[in-house]
Amino acid sequence: MKRGNKNRAIAFVLATLAVLSLAVCVYMKQLTKTTDASVVASMQELSRHDMQNIQSELENSWDSLSSVYTRTMISQCVSIQEVCRRLNLEQISNIFNTIYLVDSDGNTYSSSNVIKNEKDKEFVSPLLFDQDKIVMRYDNMDILETLTESLVYGVQGEPFEVEGIQFIGIIGFSKISLMEDRLKIDSFDGRGYTGIIDIDGNYVVNRDRSAGIGKIDNYFEQLQNRAGLSKKEVSDIITRIAQGEEFLLRFHYIDQGAQVVSFIPMPGTTWSIVLTVPQEVFREQTQQFILMTVVMLVVVVIVLCLMMLVIVRISLISATAKAEAKSRGEFLSNMSHEIRTPLNGIIGLIHLMQQNIGDNERMTGYLRKIDSTAKYLLSLVNDILDMSKLQSDKMVLVPKPFSVNELVSTTESLMRSHMEDKGIDFRVETNIICSGLIGDDIRIEQILVNILGNAVKFTPEGGRVTMRVFQSAVDGGILTTFQVEDTGCGMSEEFQQKIFDPFSQERSGISQGRQGTGLGMSISSLLAKQMGGTLAVKSRPGEGSCFTFTMMSETAPEDLAGTAVADNAHQDRESEKKLHILVAEDNDLNAEILMEILDTSGFTAVRASDGGEAVDLFEKSQPYEFDIILMDVQMPVFNGYEATKLIRRLNRPDAKTVIIYACTANTFREDQVKAREIGMDGFIAKPIDVNKLMQKLGAGKRGEKR
Repeated sequence: MKRGNKNRAIAFVLATLAVLSLAVCVYMKQLTKTTDASVVASMQELSRHDMQNIQSELENSWDSLSSVYTRTMISQCVSIQEVCRRLNLEQISNIFNTIYLVDSDGNTYSSSNVIKNEKDKEFVSPLLFDQDKIVMRYDNMDILETLTESLVYGVQGEPFEVEGIQFIGIIGFSKISLMEDRLKIDSFDGRGYTGIIDIDGNYVVNRDRSAGIGKIDNYFEQLQNRAGLSKKEVSDIITRIAQGEEFLLRFHYIDQGAQVVSFIPMPGTTWSIVLTVPQEVFREQTQQFILMTVVMLVVVVIVLCLMMLVIVRISLISATAKAEAKSRGEFLSNMSHEIRTPLNGIIGLIHLMQQNIGDNERMTGYLRKIDSTAKYLLSLVNDILDMSKLQSDKMVLVPKPFSVNELVSTTESLMRSHMEDKGIDFRVETNIICSGLIGDDIRIEQILVNILGNAVKFTPEGGRVTMRVFQSAVDGGILTTFQVEDTGCGMSEEFQQKIFDPFSQERSGISQGRQGTGLGMSISSLLAKQMGGTLAVKSRPGEGSCFTFTMMSETAPEDLAGTAVADNAHQDRESEKKLHILVAEDNDLNAEILMEILDTSGFTAVRASDGGEAVDLFEKSQPYEFDIILMDVQMPVFNGYEATKLIRRLNRPDAKTVIIYACTANTFREDQVKAREIGMDGFIAKPIDVNKLMQKLGAGKRGEKR
């Protein structure tokens, strides 16, 4: 690659990245101000305040115990009875209801001269194994008749002997209410509540009695029973707590709705402060547009990054001559314009959204425009990817029976609205002798849409576009000719010679200002050649153009005209129950978006975070519990293909009939072919078109496979 071309490519990439980075920075800065950051900060502040209060209570209790132990040690008691009397005096004037001394054998000595061997007790054994301090909740108070809920404190001290018995520590029992008084119970106008749990999820303190204390006195059991968390999810939470991590999670309780929970571990203990706040608190301070705009921005970022990578690749492999280098430079310049223009629109719309958060009508309009712009950028990526595949001979055609009549009807319906919006007279003329042919109808339609789209672009209002389809029988098959004639601006003879070259666009005054990348005709020509056909053009400036696409095809076993209409006789008795969907998606954001879409669309869904969990959930489900599986392809443990194979091999009646759709960003034709070969029933490309997704799910509800 020549230095000049290389520099232009690098400059384009850097400029695009700079604009993109600026857009992301501006948006995230504004987003931070309008999202739930203040609520999260308040939650963490309240939790830390409670933690400091509790920590202070713990330190005071430990210090008090240490003082009792020290005073007992220096009192120079000569008998155990004197030691017990000393403990009785200390107990009268102390915060502890009961105080025990612990000897090196695990025996405990109380103020009432009761001696027990309790070395196996959970509040004694740690002191025997050189643990300096302990604190725990203890409810099984077989040694105390009047106190059912207590906190047990323990401190290891300097050993001393009385009557040959070596004392090594001290234990004290206090009312749990002393700890409760240290907590700020109510927060966020009484809607938030605080508790303390240990590493096993058992409540140490829980002031919110409605949360189930006395019924389910374990927080993790509550999450499983009331929030529907799996054992694995609970295990992940325990691991994070054990690692000393501060974090927030969102749960949906059956009886209380969506809740946001803050976990803050307490140093020196196995406890954690748990602050729970309803999701409504967040929603009152933010707007629903945040999620939608974030998703849209992420899509744009991914599309633009992919586009830049592909553009650089195309630039590198096509730099073989000076003429191509010039064309490539023009293409890069044009693509820069094509990217910057919608990106500028997106940045501007995001700014307007931030200025009009409370205006739902305007917000809806802004989001609709952002959606349209993102889809346009995606179409640019698709063109570039198709060109890359065609130039590297990696494009795979999939011939199958199709109906020419149906293809023409579909194409006409797709383009007619564009024609009418511009005031163009659109006519279709056909002379079809055999509708049922063998070929790749998707790619044929792509060629026709490119040609017709070109005609719309260069035909003025009041003009005419005519699509003709006619056939003739020849040896070995059917010769089909698709002809598109317009009354547009036409093109020069010079440009007709290179119209099918990549990145070519005429820059005459007659066509100036028309949007496009110069890839559509090149892609169409290469596709026609790969099908064994031809694509030609005749045109004169100011008089219009005529594109002719011809192809030879074998006839299908039978005429397929009209057979595209599915037989609904076997589909009419399906239950009106909610469709139950298993979503296999390892990316948290993608999973959250998809689950929200399904929930708001009236479906029920369960998520698996990897291929292994997807297989496990299906295997443990009841037969026919899941109607559809949306299977990501690139996942840990098992990828989507492996997980599908394992599900299909299961010995259960629904293993081979449950509908499995590949839901992936791998969108090349060979990816779709592979998905069907391993047992998947269809393909849903990312970024997900919600309308197409609903069509797929509707087909699944009727028992179809597409």
